[in-house]
Amino acid sequence: MKLRYLIAIIFVALLAGLVAACGSSADTTASTRAINNADVPDPCGAFTKADAEMVLGEPVNEPERSDADNTKSCSYMTRGAAPRIANVIIVKPCSMADYSNLATNPAAEPVEGIGMHASWDKSVLLVHAASGDTCVYASGGGNPPGTDPASDKPALEQAKKIATIVLAKLGSGSGMSAGGM
Repeated sequence: MKLRYLIAIIFVALLAGLVAACGSSADTTASTRAINNADVPDPCGAFTKADAEMVLGEPVNEPERSDADNTKSCSYMTRGAAPRIANVIIVKPCSMADYSNLATNPAAEPVEGIGMHASWDKSVLLVHAASGDTCVYASGGGNPPGTDPASDKPALEQAKKIATIVLAKLGSGSGMSAGGM
């Protein structure tokens, strides 16, 4: 289970780095980055500590946040002896081409019933939001107690719960702003 948790953390860090590298140039300044992030919703506002505790079923620490161009992320880790994690990365703008990069991964499989398009690659769920301009990456590291550690189904179910909560808060009339709640 610890190996699966470590892989999830490494994947999220790599994913955030890859997303940040897309479309950036060497002369991008901090002020430009702030402007690029002005329209990116706050993932910790869209997926709160209370949401993480509900999905993971146990208390979590305060969130870890990070930003990159057009990207913000939020992660919560449980406090228990066998730590588990819930991650959200929001990318805006996000196009169908961005979505296709993960969806064409040989390990990826389509997931029906969430967002405009969704794909699961055995560690992260990528949902292209119905708005068409936002992608939500959701993952849960570490299977819940009592589940098969070799199965990715519990992690997929956690990721779907996370993404569903985030999408509901990002939907019209949610009161969600780019800067947070």
